[in-house]
Amino acid sequence: MKKHGVLYAAAHAMARLLAVVLPCLAIAALPQASAQPREARQERASAPAFTTFAFHNVVDTRDQLDDDAITADRLVSFFDWLRSNGWTVISLDDVSRAAQGEKSLPARAVLLSFDDGYESLYTRVYPLALAYGYPIVSALVGDWMIPAAGSKVHYGNREVPRETFITWDQAREMQRSGLVEFALHSRSLHQEVIGNPQGNTLPSAVTRSYAPELGYQSEAALAQAVHADLEAGRALIQRELGRPPRALAWPYGRYNDIGTRVARSLGFEFAFTLDGGPSSPGAPFAIARYLPTYNPSLMDLTRNLTPDPNDSRIDRLTCLDPGTLWNDDTSTSNEALGRAIERARALGITGLVVDAVRRDAQGRIVAAWFPTAELPNAGDWLSRISWQMRTRAELKVYIRLPHRDALAALGDPARVRRLYADLGSMVPMDGWVLEAAHAPVPATRFEEPAPLLEHLPGASIGTSPWVVRGRRQAVQASLASGTGPDALGWQAFAALDAARPGLELLWLVPSDASAASARQLADVSLVTVALDDALADDLLAHVDPRLTYWFTGNAPPGASVLRRTALAYQQRGAISVGWCPDNALEDLPAAAEVAPGVSAQRFPLRP
Repeated sequence: MKKHGVLYAAAHAMARLLAVVLPCLAIAALPQASAQPREARQERASAPAFTTFAFHNVVDTRDQLDDDAITADRLVSFFDWLRSNGWTVISLDDVSRAAQGEKSLPARAVLLSFDDGYESLYTRVYPLALAYGYPIVSALVGDWMIPAAGSKVHYGNREVPRETFITWDQAREMQRSGLVEFALHSRSLHQEVIGNPQGNTLPSAVTRSYAPELGYQSEAALAQAVHADLEAGRALIQRELGRPPRALAWPYGRYNDIGTRVARSLGFEFAFTLDGGPSSPGAPFAIARYLPTYNPSLMDLTRNLTPDPNDSRIDRLTCLDPGTLWNDDTSTSNEALGRAIERARALGITGLVVDAVRRDAQGRIVAAWFPTAELPNAGDWLSRISWQMRTRAELKVYIRLPHRDALAALGDPARVRRLYADLGSMVPMDGWVLEAAHAPVPATRFEEPAPLLEHLPGASIGTSPWVVRGRRQAVQASLASGTGPDALGWQAFAALDAARPGLELLWLVPSDASAASARQLADVSLVTVALDDALADDLLAHVDPRLTYWFTGNAPPGASVLRRTALAYQQRGAISVGWCPDNALEDLPAAAEVAPGVSAQRFPLRP
């Protein structure tokens, strides 16, 4: 009887969806799996990796879309494509069994998650789950589930009707089906907190909040706040659904070692992020998820099932000294920062290398642009710059704080490690620049394919973020062991990565070292080229598309020289370039003149 009831429910659900899905049932028009060599299509039954999607709202028409929503017809097309092309939708039970060695995951495994508990989870997603037999995981926010019917819910920066989200009765019905598992999306951590004196609001799960009269929240207080929130959210779901959630989806995908330790202590078994790439059952607290945005096409959705591990990234980088924008008058500083942001947009760059410290005339570190007990404060300014550049200019922000210079300034490796711990705790960032460090192992050490590549048809060793990250994690402990300067550099990166998991590593390769080993461990390998010599024939004859060429000099380069040099390198195969120094306020080099040669928005086109 139970089996027949499920079949009836599925049929009834499909009937309710006909009005939505009829336009997308022209299956013959759907794109199929791309043609590949026979060897590339070989499936491995013991593949250890899987891909996870982080969907949100599902709407019927384009006029109902927001940034994270998808239309129902595209979701149905995606579900049908999965079935037609040999993909298996797995559950958290499958991941758990694979982690314990009880059962391997299928060669093409995908986990489907839906965040926020929108009403469409019940009216659109649940009927599809029944019809296709696909298990899903849905992450609920406690604060959005508690209000009574007819009331308002504070969602983002606006008030929305409580009916925007599912009810507990609907959640209980979906849970009884055995296809829907509910996770916690926090109780209240979607509410951002003020994270610096300038008033930027940042994700509360990883931010030590700031209050003018109290200063910064302590690290211990942040851990207590996260613990209290997750404990309350877990208890709420257990009370309403009869079982505690075993999975946690971090709000905005932001997490750190503090939160991970708290989640483990509360009994969570899985944690979802918004990191890129596939995931491994052996890393249940770092389940990476692809976030579909702007109603992606079926082609975009399927491409993110098996991202190309050898797909070359495009970087256009320059640098910024916060001191050039800083003024004791807040309004003057903010005006200067605004001008720097607009110029960055005009240049078409993709990332910015920002100094974390102030130096004297001799180049010695004398103060920090972030709060720390290890150095005098030059101005609490770095967090503001980073957040504004990331959100307004849509840039990646890479922090520059050379570990050897920090050791020279502080004289004690323990103080250096505390300095980097403070930097990671206080400043949002996308990566860090490792300088004056040599790769201690030959490149051949990393020739064996990384395990996470096994589920990708035709994949080979490459430079994709998850491959590089996997290699780096495998040798991180050995690199950080010892007492030498190179070990201190890896210890510094470990401290930053603990506070900001998923950081990219930019390695400024020493002039007397080969870049081969650095490429194996760094997301970006920077090779310094003196701009005066950049057009020399011997340099242009050895351009490597896997490297990023970092043009340097004693002053900001002239626009015509930089433009000509960047184009020459690109014409010979270079994909990524950057330059330093740069003067944002005086527009040196002139953005309008140099952009045609360096802009990632113009040449080559940003993907």
